[in-house]
Amino acid sequence: MATTLVVNPSRASRAYTLYSDGQQLLAMYFDQTTAGYEMCTQTAQARQTCNAIPDASFTTTFTLMVDAVTEALQREAMGKQINTVVIRVAVPGSYFQRHAVIDVEYLKVLREQADVAPLQVPMLVQEINEFRKQFPNTRLLAASDSAFHAGLPVQAGCYSIPAEDEDTFDIRRFGYHGLSVASAVRRIHPIIGQEPERVIVCHIGSTVSVTAVKNGKSVDTSMGFSPATGLPMGSQAGDLDTAALLEIMRIKHMRPADAAVYLSTKGGLFGLSAEADLRKLFDLQAHKNEQAEQTLAVFVYHIQKAIAASTVALGGVDVIVLTATAAVRSSELRELLLGPLHYLGVQLDPEKNNQLVGKDGLISARESAVKVIVLRNDEAGEMLQVAAQFQ
Repeated sequence: MATTLVVNPSRASRAYTLYSDGQQLLAMYFDQTTAGYEMCTQTAQARQTCNAIPDASFTTTFTLMVDAVTEALQREAMGKQINTVVIRVAVPGSYFQRHAVIDVEYLKVLREQADVAPLQVPMLVQEINEFRKQFPNTRLLAASDSAFHAGLPVQAGCYSIPAEDEDTFDIRRFGYHGLSVASAVRRIHPIIGQEPERVIVCHIGSTVSVTAVKNGKSVDTSMGFSPATGLPMGSQAGDLDTAALLEIMRIKHMRPADAAVYLSTKGGLFGLSAEADLRKLFDLQAHKNEQAEQTLAVFVYHIQKAIAASTVALGGVDVIVLTATAAVRSSELRELLLGPLHYLGVQLDPEKNNQLVGKDGLISARESAVKVIVLRNDEAGEMLQVAAQFQ
């Protein structure tokens, strides 16, 4: 039987999913919570269990994952063999806008991007090297998180810089969350019974993006050159006035790499309130905390603007999809976000919205001109399909 391990790394969390012939055997998730760090595990035979872990370093989580994968394989009488490991890659560059085998050349080009993506590349290289050492006979694949946006129209994908600089230095809007968006678009039909022409996908978790999808193709997206661009996120500033960034760099004597780290770790919700967790911000808002209320207002407003901008690219909108952790778990966030968008034809059903937490389904009112769908994120399922392309 063919076994595939799907690896979804990020700064805020790590997720590992083991499949055998398309059937999930094991899912592991390491996440930072309001109380510290948590490891959640689910096997094919049991319900999910979550436990606090004192140390969420890479070495610890990788070791816990290897032990759990080994146990799952032995339980299924498969020995220790993994046929394929597929890793999500979200790194700037045209070279990375494709799914690929991770070979010597791929790893070389990836390392060369360390200055462009100082937070993402070292983490990816470490993950890849550990898998090469732990599973030397296993094929490694890269699932590009920007491939879905590779065909962006010129007016959406280019920046207003000299064309020769764009070509020479590979500077353009690459877009990210492509695996999440693709998985969402693929699963709309079973919920509404049709393939809509104009879809806006809002990925709202620790990172955030809004993507306009027309007839299944990305035509615009809020993330640009790097995954740190676009909308305010947990600790990422998103788009910042270039003159303002240059002034910050001048005052703080920052090099480009310093500025990249600054924008990714000191901005977003954290920069506005010193709190990156939306759950805590909603708790603080409930206790009349003015800073939390203002932070949430900024966060929601920028997403609303991105939704409205997407209607320009699409010529309207038929379906809005809300996906990723925060959007799926928080009915309060969904109400704040979409409640005011009645001028676009959006009408939520309050009862459906409040009932649908952590599940897939329709939350728009029957008379709503725009259907609103909540979909749990399935990047792992999409990455499994990527792996199948290389069989």
